[in-house]
Amino acid sequence: MKETDLTKILEVEHLQISFEHNGVWSEVVRDISFELKKGQSLGVVGESGSGKTVASLSILNLLPSSGSKSSGRISVQIDGQSIDMLELEDPMIYEIRGKRISMVFQEPSSRLNPVRKCGDQVKEVLEVHNIGLPSERRDMVRSYLKKVALEDIDRIYNAYPYELSGGQLQRINIAIALITKPDIIICDEPTTGLDVTTQAEILALLDTIVKAENMAMLFISHDLDVVASICDSIVVVKDGIIIEYGHLPAVFHRPKEAYTRALLACKPRLDENQYALPTISAVIDGSYKRQLRNKKSIISDRILEVRDLTVSFWVGRSGFLSKDRKINAIDGISFSVNRGSALGIVGASGSGKSTLAHCIAGLIRPDAGTLEWANRPYDQEKLKRDTSLRRSIQMIFQDPYSSLDPIMTVGKAVEEPIRYHHIVPGEERLKYVEDLFEKVGLSRSHMNRMPHELSGGQRQRVCIARALGVRPELLICDESVTALDVSVQAQILNLLDQLSAELELTVIFISHDLSVVYQICDEVIVLQSGQIVERGSIDQVIGHPQDPYTRQLIRSIPGL
Repeated sequence: MKETDLTKILEVEHLQISFEHNGVWSEVVRDISFELKKGQSLGVVGESGSGKTVASLSILNLLPSSGSKSSGRISVQIDGQSIDMLELEDPMIYEIRGKRISMVFQEPSSRLNPVRKCGDQVKEVLEVHNIGLPSERRDMVRSYLKKVALEDIDRIYNAYPYELSGGQLQRINIAIALITKPDIIICDEPTTGLDVTTQAEILALLDTIVKAENMAMLFISHDLDVVASICDSIVVVKDGIIIEYGHLPAVFHRPKEAYTRALLACKPRLDENQYALPTISAVIDGSYKRQLRNKKSIISDRILEVRDLTVSFWVGRSGFLSKDRKINAIDGISFSVNRGSALGIVGASGSGKSTLAHCIAGLIRPDAGTLEWANRPYDQEKLKRDTSLRRSIQMIFQDPYSSLDPIMTVGKAVEEPIRYHHIVPGEERLKYVEDLFEKVGLSRSHMNRMPHELSGGQRQRVCIARALGVRPELLICDESVTALDVSVQAQILNLLDQLSAELELTVIFISHDLSVVYQICDEVIVLQSGQIVERGSIDQVIGHPQDPYTRQLIRSIPGL
């Protein structure tokens, strides 16, 4: 369809948004204007805290009524009428929200009811908006679960959120957003928790549906390669202002602004990993100079040994006449990790990566097999009794929001384990926490904020600071940089690389992004269905993959 045939469905004009904190108003969105047409996909890119998510929430009138104020105009075309979403009141909001305009949020687990089955939560959208006959709705849900590349549909339908992986939960959220066939879909980092193969499938699915249904899509992401693979145009946001706005791939290949060029430069690439990653500020001010990565002292001593590890789960019935069944999430895995090394673990969502990490951290009891730390066996009970061992093995989880206490300031959340493990004397604790915040790219002012007052990327940086604060020997990173924009991701990857070199810190790095794994890891394990299908040095596996599944993972990376 030609652009001249497209009908304008959304127009944002001079949007300004401010939030109040302790009596002080801060302007988050300063002046944003753009338009969206039917059948068009517009990408919104910017660093964490740039205002891109806040601006998208205002389109659905989801900003809090107290503590925030907005000005400007957000015009949406509904049945031939122009409606200003900032002025809209109940009950008209509920007629539009979720039906005519849907949204896929960044953190899937926080958007689902933990005590309701996933299929029923998708069906609830149809019930609320009175779509389809009651007898038809279950089949409608099943068809959309298939569309978003979920397998074993009966099990997924009857599963509770805690029984599914992060990637599976995100696909449930995408099904919830798409099933009403909205006019506009807003996607806020919709593929963040997905492995690259599923990400490619979801992006292709979104692209197909947008075009087939003549739908408009606003796609928010920190990954410029992802945006370039699905969007027609792009908006680059910095400090609440649009600094670049144009068609793809022109902006991607010939950016006019230094900030856009810096965003592109910060992303890890599969063609180079011997240099430290640049940061946005260094690229913009011209101070960046290529520096070789820190040389690691990988010691022959095995700090961790995993032998014949098996973990199985009972899954609930998928139908009235079916029976509970047992599946092996981890199926006889064995490997070792040397002190000071960085081991990457990659694989599809549900392949067993997180289950393996949880076993090593003592959060899951394996059915069979053994774990050894410094040549001594350990298990859940030993981790509970041995405070020193528990401090030595730290984990950064995939979902930063559920990892933090919602009623505790993030500064206190970082300080708590430091105090418990007596890392530094009491009088030095505040300065120690401030230094940790600075290391992960946060300021002292963030310490007094609650988790809900931070962006997804900022929350993940808090979790990284908390894990590093107890000076661990083994750091397990479960998709720990997934929610971060490319500049902060570069800072964290450089920091982990530096710490592993200076402190002989051993890292197990779980990620769906092979380019990130290539940047930081020495070795890599490829998991599929709970089994190791390939293992070797990072250069060997990336440069000369032997298993067909590994080759598929590499082919699925956006931008290749």
